[in-house]
Amino acid sequence: MQFNNHSKINILDYSRAELIDYVNLLGLEKYRADQLFRGLYQQNISSFTDLTTISKQLQKKLESLMTPRTFVLQKTTKSPHDQTTKFLWRLVDGLLIESVIIYEQKRITFCISSQVGCALDCQFCATGKMGFIRNLSTGEIVEQVLRMKSLAGGLPTNIVFMGMGEPLLNLKSVLKACYLLSDPEGLAFARKKITISTSGIAPGIRKLADLNAPFSLAISLNAVFEVKRRRLMPISARYPLEELAGAIEYYIKKLRRRVSFEYILIAGVNDTKADADKLLKFAARFPCKINLIPCNSVDPEYPPSKPDRVCWFNEYINQKQKTATTRMRKGWEIQAACGQLYAQNVNYSGVKITSGPVPKFK
Repeated sequence: MQFNNHSKINILDYSRAELIDYVNLLGLEKYRADQLFRGLYQQNISSFTDLTTISKQLQKKLESLMTPRTFVLQKTTKSPHDQTTKFLWRLVDGLLIESVIIYEQKRITFCISSQVGCALDCQFCATGKMGFIRNLSTGEIVEQVLRMKSLAGGLPTNIVFMGMGEPLLNLKSVLKACYLLSDPEGLAFARKKITISTSGIAPGIRKLADLNAPFSLAISLNAVFEVKRRRLMPISARYPLEELAGAIEYYIKKLRRRVSFEYILIAGVNDTKADADKLLKFAARFPCKINLIPCNSVDPEYPPSKPDRVCWFNEYINQKQKTATTRMRKGWEIQAACGQLYAQNVNYSGVKITSGPVPKFK
């Protein structure tokens, strides 16, 4: 098995300011940084030989020092029903991640990963069964979008950090990637159309507020009875609902922006009237919208709520003057739906890689 050259710089890790500094270090004119940045994000070059605005000599020099691509596409899987497309990527160290393109009428959503695996072990989520292996770099996050942009034939309407991993446990790289993707000299992607989703890392939510991060925030809630939520989402033991609520209030007060609550509906677990009333009481504290998602777990212990129950739950929430929408199950049959992403990771000798230590918020 061949792997990329580790000695080359992943240029997608660099912000525009860092790229200017690097070009200066090479003894090149400052405007070369602008040429490179536009080439990376507007022309979406996969090799510096594609950058026709620079000389062949400079192309060769840059090719020897850095790379705009580090992934190898291992597999593409497309749903025969709704064209949802899942990509399996091999990273420079041989590890594997998945990301997804979701098509829905005029909306094209890129669902991207922030970590290899996840440490949070949400009981209904396949990614949690992988355990945590490592964080993705800024460049590895950005490359998912650029590669899928080429394969989709254009920019998405939305980018969501709802793939593998907990974004707020890789906050530095995630935010840097968000700013790169929304840089007006690059993709110029709308910041409010980039959604960072969290399972409830309260200090991370406060940090987003302190940094005045201009991106949308979604919070996986899934139960508002504390005991029930802790069973479904063990992270709730570290950050209980009241601590999470305090962080959300801080975020909203500081940024004057509403949040979204993601609520996975599991038959007989969190879809009763008592659950709906508890959700309404919690949500009433915040300007928010509620996204209802029938559970996508393949574990028989966590079956999705019946369609009529999902419909009832949606109508009940809306009748109580809170905005709720039901997210369609896209890519279920190819294991590309929310909570289904999983990649078997092995080391170079073919032995399965075991989980690393649980990352802490920094």
